[in-house]
Amino acid sequence: MAKKREFPWLTQYDIAHRGLHTAGTLAEENTIPAVKAAMDKGYAIEIDVRCTADDIIVVFHDETLDRLTEGNGPMSHWGFQQLRKYNVGQSGMPIPSLPDVMDVVDGQVPIFIEIKSPGKGRDIQKLCAGVRHCFEGYAGPIAIMSFDPRITAWFKSYMPKYARGVVVGREVLLNWRTRMLIPFWLKKADPDFISCDVNLLPNGFCTGWQKKGKPVLTWTVKEKHLVPIAKKHANAMIFELPALAETAGITEKAET
Repeated sequence: MAKKREFPWLTQYDIAHRGLHTAGTLAEENTIPAVKAAMDKGYAIEIDVRCTADDIIVVFHDETLDRLTEGNGPMSHWGFQQLRKYNVGQSGMPIPSLPDVMDVVDGQVPIFIEIKSPGKGRDIQKLCAGVRHCFEGYAGPIAIMSFDPRITAWFKSYMPKYARGVVVGREVLLNWRTRMLIPFWLKKADPDFISCDVNLLPNGFCTGWQKKGKPVLTWTVKEKHLVPIAKKHANAMIFELPALAETAGITEKAET
């Protein structure tokens, strides 16, 4: 019988979405100041990662540079040193690499890394191997997660010691075709947790997952009226201001 995988820290923290960020300030999303702000409050940290043209893993949400920098076009078309000349929003700071963020966190709080898919039909090997390389020598708690179940399955095969999750939203749960594929991908990826859109809670899929003794995380809790829903139907919340900022730690959890 396979040994049960245990990651109790998955549900022991509230998780700051893209760091504890505020648009138009020094602490823009997915920046070092936002990461530090979350750590100062005792929150775990969720960040997004992508791969540059020269195979550097950077912390950035969007597929293109347009919204958050003065650059334009797909992130994947730029080399890391080219990207460094652009600051993120009003932060005055360039896009950080994943090792930059990990050096700052240094194991003090968990990091939840959402790996952005390169796209349907595109090879995930370079992206996943790049993230794996960043983990070398890091001893703190890390979880990877993705909307792309191929990525979670890759980490099952090549980095099984790390916690892994599958992110689900409307395009999966509200489409009967994609929902029919869920059992296949769960078997292949064997995730330790599910991360579900808070606007879809409660639902039978997540309730059934919890009955198996596995945690449900929920995203993105942006408004205070969503906090009770998250606490009742999930085991940990990924949040943004102003939903939560004054206290750290989950005080109420759904029973599993």
